[in-house]
Amino acid sequence: MSFDARRSALPFAALILALLAAPASAIPIRDLHAVTTSGLPALPYNVGVTVTVTGVVISPDNIFSLTSDDVVIRDTTGGMTLFRSGGGYTYNLGDSVTVTGQIAHFNGLTEISNASIVTTHSTGNFAYFNDPVIRTCKQVRDSTMNYSTIREDLESQLIRINNVTVVGGTWPATCAGANTTLTIQDATGTTSLFLDKDSPLCGSSNPSGAFDVIGILTQFDSAGPYFDSYQIKPRFLTDIIPLTPGPNFVGVPQGQATDSTSATVSWQTDVVSTSIVDYGLTPALGSTSGDSTATATHVVSLTGLVPNRLYYYRVVSCNGAGCRQSGQSTFVTPSGQPGQMNFYFNRSVDISLANPDTANGNVDLRQRLIAYINRATYSLDCAFYSFSDAPVTDALIAKWNAGVKIRLILDAENGQSQADRLRNLGVPVITSTYGGNHASGIHHNKFVVCDGRDAATDNDWIWSGSTNCSTDQLLTDPNNAFEIQDFGMAQTFLVEFNEQWGSDTDAPNAANARMGSAKTDNTAHYFNVNGIPIEVWFSPSDGTDGKIAGYVSGTADYGVAYSILAFTSDPIADAMRARYESIPGFYVRGVHESGNSGGSGSEYPEMKGTGGASPWAPAADVWIDAESGLHHHKYLIVDEGYSASDPILLSGSHNWSNAANTVNDENTVVFHSQRVANLYMQEFSARYTAAGGTANLTVDAPALPVAGLSFAAPVPNPAAGGRTTAFALAVPADAAAGSRVRLELYSVAGRRVRTLLDRPAAPGPLSVGWDGADDAGRPVPPGVYLARASLAGRHVDRKVVRIP
Repeated sequence: MSFDARRSALPFAALILALLAAPASAIPIRDLHAVTTSGLPALPYNVGVTVTVTGVVISPDNIFSLTSDDVVIRDTTGGMTLFRSGGGYTYNLGDSVTVTGQIAHFNGLTEISNASIVTTHSTGNFAYFNDPVIRTCKQVRDSTMNYSTIREDLESQLIRINNVTVVGGTWPATCAGANTTLTIQDATGTTSLFLDKDSPLCGSSNPSGAFDVIGILTQFDSAGPYFDSYQIKPRFLTDIIPLTPGPNFVGVPQGQATDSTSATVSWQTDVVSTSIVDYGLTPALGSTSGDSTATATHVVSLTGLVPNRLYYYRVVSCNGAGCRQSGQSTFVTPSGQPGQMNFYFNRSVDISLANPDTANGNVDLRQRLIAYINRATYSLDCAFYSFSDAPVTDALIAKWNAGVKIRLILDAENGQSQADRLRNLGVPVITSTYGGNHASGIHHNKFVVCDGRDAATDNDWIWSGSTNCSTDQLLTDPNNAFEIQDFGMAQTFLVEFNEQWGSDTDAPNAANARMGSAKTDNTAHYFNVNGIPIEVWFSPSDGTDGKIAGYVSGTADYGVAYSILAFTSDPIADAMRARYESIPGFYVRGVHESGNSGGSGSEYPEMKGTGGASPWAPAADVWIDAESGLHHHKYLIVDEGYSASDPILLSGSHNWSNAANTVNDENTVVFHSQRVANLYMQEFSARYTAAGGTANLTVDAPALPVAGLSFAAPVPNPAAGGRTTAFALAVPADAAAGSRVRLELYSVAGRRVRTLLDRPAAPGPLSVGWDGADDAGRPVPPGVYLARASLAGRHVDRKVVRIP
């Protein structure tokens, strides 16, 4: 109810004053949200100052914490969070209260802590103050800052965003006792929706489609300046308001090629509806497939496709209430051409670990990047955080003068002198704030697409890795880079570039340019290059931190090794710790940049066992970089040397931080390859040893990787149509009493689709068949699946392929 909509015998202003009963010493809440240019509380109400405020409780006890006072009040000027560890006072919804406490700052959020005086004046006032401020996703995502007054006026305010859908993360329909952060999207872009584990939203029904959301606008920004990572935090079940015209999508539609000329697109809806896919070789689409059969599980097969091409698609489902159309996404039909891959390190490597190939160490990355640029005959699309190396600029200018098309995106906060050299020649260049983007976050990508815009499909390359385009980064700071020849991967990076550019032409389009949290998950993710399965993820649209944590918790059987500039992600550290503490002999080894190892939120002290809220005991085998330069890597190695497992190498621009996951433009490439994992292990060994590590990194992999559990290759594989895939397992004679053996099937997205076996682990052989259906008896779409045999906390994985 709006303030001016409620009738009263008193004039409206007098009524509100009577409800609040504010003493003369009370400060308007808005005044307490004045901040410095770093986002910290500003004078005269800086951190530690005792203040008194009066407001009405709009978020009461036991919503955001069951053990502490964590409530929100509102006066006519703004909202304020009140926090007191351990609790001590009672705050009922609609109470008019006066509170005295100290100004505090918690990860960007200004709050009042340690309330020493709480006076309740009246009750039942919620209706007068339950009038949310309407905002869009873009307005929430970018900032709550009022730059004319240097205040965060909307912080802790009650806001409403209309007509949003979940485009990232999984709704916590079953409460697992953990907070959940989702990405929601409206017509203006995306922002974060935070569902507190203590609120009624944890374990609530998925709204399944579009909804309006009401909640408190909060912030969780772990590093200054504190103008990033804003989110909306609903309080009650009634804060989620579903919109019901037409069927709602359950999850995100998935498209995947099954061979070079065929693909399947699958999705689910909350009610039965039709199954239509619009698709084509351009964003204009142009072709349609599907049928009008009413179903809630939709699988549409696309045939007659062209090999080695990027396809765009969207899905449409209709019922009697209306139609719903998904956003546009892409998939790639694979090529039969072998793709080249080259990996480079600008510091020493330990070739004694080579298995089977020797890594390229002590490489001049400047010359490698220049050689890559010189390969171009038609176009170069460059996305960098920093761009300040003159010889690289010289190489680009030479290509521009030779007629090669060039586009450049770089972060607005970095020097522009080398970019200005390009601008002066007419090269189109934009920065991260183009089109009103990145009021928060940075453009942190490091990739170059070579010849992605010509008609040929055999000359497309992608350059990426951890290396910025600056002299120190190329020549001095420890870094890695890789280049891959593959049309599908190059086109996927080009889709990402064009989304940020706002067009697929030489001219950028400010109206369509989307960066950071404004982006959507619209790119292909799964590739196979020369026999190596590869995944590509872009932040923040793709939930990359969750993917990284999943590679640890879902696939790591023996250990992980990593080399990282910044590591503040609790989900990734928690995944490592869970494996470390539950699997005997599991190793966690890491090298951290020295300048970030003791900073706010760093995981290093806890992992080292020397600090933090919960030090590891025993400590992980982690070290601080001791070499010159900025330790700039961001790579993860999983189960290197254990080929019976799934050795993984992950690298790119993405640091393991909340900013990288939620607001920055980042790219991450994942290689499922023992060869690639070993190349990086050779690099890791050199950095690890220099930092002080002493463990023997040579792997003597056992023939049977999981406590003697034998899991034969499935047959037939691939399996067509309704044919049954047969699995054969053998439980060892010394299986622990009381243990269970399981065989489960997962989609490539990590969703469990079928449990084939779950029984006590009696020694001896086992066999089971899969008819291609999920647990509900529905046929699964053609594609790649993961069969996982588990025993005593360990597992063996086999890839399974279903074809039409």
